[in-house]
Amino acid sequence: MKKMIFAFVLLLGAVFSFTVGPEIASAKPADFPKKNIKIIVPFAAGGGTDTMARILASAAGKDYFDGRSLIVENMSGGGAVIGQTYVAKTAKPDGYTVMLYTSSCINNSLLKNVSYSYRDFKPIVGCNPDAEIVAVPWDSPYKSLDELLEAAKTDVVKVATPGHSSGHHLRAMNMARLMGLRFEYIHNDSAAMQLAQLMGGHCDASFMTVSEVSGILLDGKARGLGVMASKRDASIPEVSTFKEQGYEGWIDGANRGLACHKDVPEEIYKYLVEEFSKIVVSQRFVDAMTKANMVPGLQTPEEYQEYIDFTAKAIESLKPMLQNK
Repeated sequence: MKKMIFAFVLLLGAVFSFTVGPEIASAKPADFPKKNIKIIVPFAAGGGTDTMARILASAAGKDYFDGRSLIVENMSGGGAVIGQTYVAKTAKPDGYTVMLYTSSCINNSLLKNVSYSYRDFKPIVGCNPDAEIVAVPWDSPYKSLDELLEAAKTDVVKVATPGHSSGHHLRAMNMARLMGLRFEYIHNDSAAMQLAQLMGGHCDASFMTVSEVSGILLDGKARGLGVMASKRDASIPEVSTFKEQGYEGWIDGANRGLACHKDVPEEIYKYLVEEFSKIVVSQRFVDAMTKANMVPGLQTPEEYQEYIDFTAKAIESLKPMLQNK
């Protein structure tokens, strides 16, 4: 029965696949690049997205892009709208400006009054998949995912999120919509406040990513019920996946990548894909990401586009509820 319920979301199976593959053949354009390549991070310095971009730039050094460097530039404001607008509407689509892409680009495009669409961007590579996990307080009466979900079909279950319309809120809403669950949301201003809610027992469950919650799970301050990934996470191997528990198709989570304007010339775009793919599977990048407790993993443009399309479809389905605050 569970398999039938979620059959239509099986396209997510590729979303968090790790592609290491054979060596990628170079097809460098004759006149590109002539200068350094800029990575626009549409968030302030110091956050996870900024950290990932700087790890990427450091791992690249001058060993790629014909000896040119990757320069990280933070362009925060408007919940990432300012940086995203710059790449979509101001920067020349010549390959010298790429953007750190997150689901915020999709959310902003569909839920806010902005001048761009998420379709104005073309994915280059996915490089930081971070699986979603459902966690409960350490003394929760729910000892399994089945117990929690069965309870939510008849009783109100209070779910903590890091904010209204956040990725975690959307995932919880999508699950409630598909399974007929009675979720009531407690929105916080940050993941840190969400963790406090979870540890303090002020919620029944919390939707987060593995990297955000693994520390308190290992310390016994909360309990994980299920990971939305194709396999168990090495940092919390005792937490089984949704799939292992009979919930097919539930592979989801935060997902950072790189994108460029859709009008970047095809020859240059292919070269960007090839070079960034090499960096993402390099030992320097993998080691630095692991050291920073972040998840490395290469996704092809096609795989990353599947993630984008699925996320956009879910937001469109939830849009009336999201706008009815």
